[in-house]
Amino acid sequence: MLTISIISAIQLQAQTAASPGAEANTSMPASSLSSTYVPIESWVYEAIEHLAASGYVETAFAGLRPWTRMDCARLIEEAEEQEPNLEATVQSEALVTSLKKEFAAELRRRNGERNRELRIESADLRSTILSGTPVTDGFHAAQSLINDYGRPYGQGENLYAGLTLRAASGHFAAYVHAEAQRAAIAPPRPSSAATAIALADLTPTAAAQSSSGLSRGRVLEAYVSYTFQDNQFTFGKQSLWWGPGKGGPLLFSNNAEPVTMLRYDRTRPFEIPGPGRWLGPIRLQAFAGRLAGHQFIHAVSQTYGQPGRSLSDQPFIHGQKVSFKPTPNLEFSVSRTVIFAGAGAPLTTRSFLRSFFSGGNSDGSTDPGDRRAAVDVQYRVPGIRNWLTAYVDTFTDDEPFPLRYPTESAWSPGLFLAHVPRIPRLDLRAEGYLTPHRDLFPGFYYFNVRYLSGYTNQRQLLGSWIGRESDGFQVWSHWWFSPRSFAEVSVRRVTQNSEFLHGGSLRDVRLAADVALRSDWQVRVEMQDERWRYPLLAPVPAHDFSTTIQVSYRPTGGKL
Repeated sequence: MLTISIISAIQLQAQTAASPGAEANTSMPASSLSSTYVPIESWVYEAIEHLAASGYVETAFAGLRPWTRMDCARLIEEAEEQEPNLEATVQSEALVTSLKKEFAAELRRRNGERNRELRIESADLRSTILSGTPVTDGFHAAQSLINDYGRPYGQGENLYAGLTLRAASGHFAAYVHAEAQRAAIAPPRPSSAATAIALADLTPTAAAQSSSGLSRGRVLEAYVSYTFQDNQFTFGKQSLWWGPGKGGPLLFSNNAEPVTMLRYDRTRPFEIPGPGRWLGPIRLQAFAGRLAGHQFIHAVSQTYGQPGRSLSDQPFIHGQKVSFKPTPNLEFSVSRTVIFAGAGAPLTTRSFLRSFFSGGNSDGSTDPGDRRAAVDVQYRVPGIRNWLTAYVDTFTDDEPFPLRYPTESAWSPGLFLAHVPRIPRLDLRAEGYLTPHRDLFPGFYYFNVRYLSGYTNQRQLLGSWIGRESDGFQVWSHWWFSPRSFAEVSVRRVTQNSEFLHGGSLRDVRLAADVALRSDWQVRVEMQDERWRYPLLAPVPAHDFSTTIQVSYRPTGGKL
């Protein structure tokens, strides 16, 4: 019934939705103007999150990203309509001013200007030098570099040079982010580790590690979009961020290379008429795509694949997420993904429908797929709503609902202090990660006895970097010089259960500075000191140190 109500509400709003003044100079309403998505790592999300924590933005859905540029412009208009908050007025005004400059074109289009552009969004050059021995296998141990679109890296200098273009015309938009990548060689795993990994993954031999020691051109993200009445359909390589935290959602993040998918996105929140209004504004996304880099699948008592060689028949994946805001201070979401079909079980209409509706388990042609579900909740704490936001992200593997199975689900609680009392330029965030031991076998999370390459794309985890059976935490603090310039310190700690591949631990400290030299130029400098101990990979504790320098050119007037 809820699904029927949501569809009815979308249809109703598709007939009536239009922004004030949007038809001043064109017959096309703002609700049908297409735009590209803001990259997940953009400063824009931090800025709007600070505005939301201070009560200036009420309909930003932090647990469902990325957002389109047109929707960011809508949020800026919303912030300008709010009553000033005396506790954070100066900071908030600076954020709104910077956001208005970033989305000046989209704000004009919402007020009638023609939706047409072809421009350079950014040109980036990044060098990351890793000394010592980094870890690169998050599916079995850990990763030194996380949430980086699955970029390859190794011991030595790693170079990435990228160019991003975006275009829009009426209902249509397009986006391309291409890179030249040169990655150093990652340390090889010991032969004893390969034997243990093969046993843990139920494969005849150990799957090959993530790519390294290469020079290549890569299309990191590329897609085309069509928009009609706040409904956007997008096809191509895309990233998702389905969670409220900063460290990485448990269900879907940008830790792996983007997936080629067809995605539906309700870009502007809607409400269900009548009694359904108690749910508040609603947003939803759904996608269907195909994974890459899977090396092993087991079906009908047969294992398909060999190490280092991707299967010719890769599995498919689909997912859905619905987010609600019953009050401006509360956001909660439910989401689900399923890996299905692939070698030994071809894609058919029946297998696709079975992956949606089957509740049982099977093998071979009747297998319903590898199912995961998640729930996340975010709440601005009463009494100090303009300061503190609490949230939790939880997900379960092969169970229908994580809250019904709390001891068999992974949890990631967090706290976000938008500004420390009397120190408005300083913020603080802390997140924890807990993956309880499952009785079936060690390393249960993100694994499946049919899809033996697990919940990965191009051999990188699609979910959280925390891995298959580890606990940990992250802490960040920023000092904001301006909305686009800050200094940051962060700490990360991971402990892997000794029952899974002999266990292990990792801790790192990172210092970073991101500075806007001018409106067009941005420089980021980052240093990370990391110490780890994974007996599977090395008999003694290891240490690595990384230095990253990135220069970005983001022309404000970069039309082609």
